[in-house]
Amino acid sequence: MRRISFLLTVVVSLFVAGCTSGGGKTPVPAATATRLPAGLAAVKGWLAYSTGGDNDRIHVSRINGSDDHEVAGELAGETVRADFSHDGRMAFSHYPPDSGVHNVYVAKADGTGARMVAECKPGVCSREFPAWSPDDKWLATVVQFGPGDEDNPPPEVGVAVIDVATGAVRVVLRHSSKDFQDGLVRWSPDGRRLAFYRWRDSLGQALPESSVWVVNVDGSDLKQLTPWNMLCGDPDWSPDGSQLICATYPPANFDAGPGNIYVLKADGSDQPRALTTNGARGPRAAQPRFTPDGRFILYNRATNPAWNAPPRHIYALELATGRSTPVLTKGDFYTRPSLQPTT
Repeated sequence: MRRISFLLTVVVSLFVAGCTSGGGKTPVPAATATRLPAGLAAVKGWLAYSTGGDNDRIHVSRINGSDDHEVAGELAGETVRADFSHDGRMAFSHYPPDSGVHNVYVAKADGTGARMVAECKPGVCSREFPAWSPDDKWLATVVQFGPGDEDNPPPEVGVAVIDVATGAVRVVLRHSSKDFQDGLVRWSPDGRRLAFYRWRDSLGQALPESSVWVVNVDGSDLKQLTPWNMLCGDPDWSPDGSQLICATYPPANFDAGPGNIYVLKADGSDQPRALTTNGARGPRAAQPRFTPDGRFILYNRATNPAWNAPPRHIYALELATGRSTPVLTKGDFYTRPSLQPTT
């Protein structure tokens, strides 16, 4: 059975170029020689990214690549998929070595002071891909119920939300893992809905299928917004909540494919519209995230459409012009961009 979304098993050679520096040390050189658009160059918050490979680690840097340093270096294993709150915190997933149990951590925006939230125990649950609510009180996550591993998935999967202050967990969706898998939850700006994607093995098809869904935070009004055969995933909300973006052939489920970014109305009332026009031979766009001001989409650009081949860099798509600008390109692997809101 193809790997499920909560285990990212793409194996690549890890190469991370560049120096590491703490907040008070001499900044490393800019990670790209390209001049950033004024709207990005003025950003003051942290930019989080993952290094990719078989030892994935989160780093944060400034938008120009300076002050680059690893997050939660005291945690052995992998750290994956950062998300920032509005009040100066970061949440991320932790995959300990030799363990199928994934947990969610919260830290300061610079990655220091990490602590676990609502611990999952072996054989009981596993959680990952946290997303902050607009009021910074809750985290939405993908959750797996019961024991499981790559070859034997847990019996049930779904979506849950965590009260960060108390650690209380409320299940939003829960279903058999044989039906489909859930990936990457994102919270709507009004705090009422969650967007996520599902993938499933399609009987008789060479590839699995994936689609974008929305649901109310209480689990009601579940809606499918994109067709299965579109193969779109990794959704994100526009800051005003009117639109969603997604990318085809999400790399958690597809090793290769023509990755393009699409935009659609959040109520599903229109047809998705392509923002990029990449072909089957690449480049490949993946893991899109709106910047907090809604003017740009940060995304991962792979020159080689095969996800296990470098380079993978972070680019910014300016919505007003349709122009893409490289942001982090100094090393071979930069994935899963997320920009800290500062207003």
